[in-house]
Amino acid sequence: MISVLLAAALAAPPPTTSLVLITLDTTRADHLGCYGATRAMTPALDGLARRGVRFDAALSPAPLTAPAHASLLTGRVPRRHGVRDNAGFPLPADVPTIAEQLLRAGYDTRAFVSSFVLDRSVGLARGFSQYDDSVRVGDRRAFAHEERSARQTIDAALASFPKLSTPFFLWVHLYDPHLPYVPPEPFASKLAGRPYDGEIAFMDAEIGRLLDALKRRTGSIVIAVAGDHGESLGEHGEEGHGVFLYQATQRVPMILAGPGIPMGKTVTATVGLVDLAPTLLALVGQGPLPGADGRSLVAHLDGARFPAADYELETFYPAYAYGWSPLRALVSGPLKYIEAPRKELYELPTDPRETHDLAKVPARAGRLREMDAELKRHVGSDSPSPALDDETEERRNRLASLGYVGGSQPPSSVAAIDPKDGIVWLRELDTARRTAEAGDGAAAAAAIEKLLAKNPDNLQALFALVGVRAAGKQWPQAVATARRAVALQAQSALARLHLANSLAGESEQRAGARAEALKTFDEAIALSPRFVETYLDATFFLLGSKNPEAARAMLERARAAGIADPTVETALGGLEHARGNKAAAQAAYESALVLDPGEPKALEGLGKLAFEGGDLPKAISYYERALEASPQARLAKTLGSLRLEVDDVEGAKAAFRRALELAPNDPDAKELREMIDGTGP
Repeated sequence: MISVLLAAALAAPPPTTSLVLITLDTTRADHLGCYGATRAMTPALDGLARRGVRFDAALSPAPLTAPAHASLLTGRVPRRHGVRDNAGFPLPADVPTIAEQLLRAGYDTRAFVSSFVLDRSVGLARGFSQYDDSVRVGDRRAFAHEERSARQTIDAALASFPKLSTPFFLWVHLYDPHLPYVPPEPFASKLAGRPYDGEIAFMDAEIGRLLDALKRRTGSIVIAVAGDHGESLGEHGEEGHGVFLYQATQRVPMILAGPGIPMGKTVTATVGLVDLAPTLLALVGQGPLPGADGRSLVAHLDGARFPAADYELETFYPAYAYGWSPLRALVSGPLKYIEAPRKELYELPTDPRETHDLAKVPARAGRLREMDAELKRHVGSDSPSPALDDETEERRNRLASLGYVGGSQPPSSVAAIDPKDGIVWLRELDTARRTAEAGDGAAAAAAIEKLLAKNPDNLQALFALVGVRAAGKQWPQAVATARRAVALQAQSALARLHLANSLAGESEQRAGARAEALKTFDEAIALSPRFVETYLDATFFLLGSKNPEAARAMLERARAAGIADPTVETALGGLEHARGNKAAAQAAYESALVLDPGEPKALEGLGKLAFEGGDLPKAISYYERALEASPQARLAKTLGSLRLEVDDVEGAKAAFRRALELAPNDPDAKELREMIDGTGP
């Protein structure tokens, strides 16, 4: 006999309303036009706000991508969903997500993310029938190796539309406003001097493409837009995000539009990202998300008064990255309390930039004690420790390429350092780096050593000092500094890699350093088997040691570890070509182009193979692409010579002119000019 619950489920009408969630990484609310930024170029988001509800005081629970997105998808605060940092805290299997619930309800669930920070190892892929985290595929020249641009991500999402069935849950994550800010044209020129806003404008234009495509689909669609966290942009001394819990990073945009949602409304009451998943489920007639801390806002979208709610915030990044105190905060009504070695209290409506700390005001002492007690009731003795395993270490290493520095639990002796004090040291470190870039390595090293005397657990400073010593070829000092980093974090593959590279440099001066370098490379690989930089650095060291077969074996180890990287494939192609295995070389070069169609060395390698095989038109085609990808005089000269081989005199002259443009003082300049003038051979 069919149970009552099953009968009800079978009798219930199938869902008809689709959901689209667009998350904006590192996007401040006050840099969007619909939030009052008069110089912003955000027509797509502004238009969405006009036809929906804009939340003016939405709060992120954490200033980090993975914890904030986990809250978006689970409706829980980080303390309860378990993702406390960008590495070391995957989402536990027993924490339900909105995607899992919608998949069970018959939704076609698909996600397209733009950064490795949200790759499937975080645990957020659960419930998605498609989870596209292929951030290393595509043109990487304008972006970090661990992210892709909004255009690439939107292209991938739109490519899924022909097979996307209704109803669907589509999540698109865009990463562009994250450091470094490199907006493409025309946004770089239109917003000259404001690269962060240029990135947001570019992202908005791509969102416009997605919204236009959604208009062409049949059926009702609810669209939600939310920032995961903001960017400090120098406020309170922080350039980026992660260290502090001020509104610059915690106030985020949140917009809802679609059937059943009022048009042109603004909600001024405080809400949180934890409220979004419960609200979206309610909008499509689904039951509440089990265990959610957030609440559905549907009943209040028409402008009715919101019931009061408190929101807790946290960041453990200062502890894991620098050995400072973590921060927690509680927002209750108009007040924000920040638990730190020096406690802080702010009245947000009258002090939105949090410049007037009320913690020392006698009249506020009672309320400060109440909020402190309330926060302690929430968090208890919570003191999370990250996982220490190979997958976690790989995440830390890859996150380093995006500007994040992570570590394990800090020693208790330094945990009381207030981030308000430590942030000054980061500025000192940045100054030291600029000093090193200007060529004064001695002054840079002295400044970093002075910083380390105050903050010995600052792994970032140790790595910077290794770099300064290495740049000056002070290999014994570089080795000694790298050993300090390894002693501080024995499980850090990145620390081992710094040591291995320093030993590789020292091998030119000290017997025995070469063997120790190779051993240390192996130790780094054992700690993080999928961190590609270790394999590449070891390969180049082996090539410099005149051991191409060992270098080739190192690259094959990278492949065996499941690494798909264009630099690995290109290097393998070159080594196979050198040993006469042209078929393997061609296969490797072609694999590199699948991963990065603009990889110039792979294109050049295929051009050489085509020339050796007598296929001059194909060789010319590859060299044209290589020159476009990496304008170099030598490539232009080779292209000119190839065009002469097929009697394309005018094409050859054009290539030689390009070579002279790129290198007017090229050693062959006289001969090139003679070729162009028609007086040469």
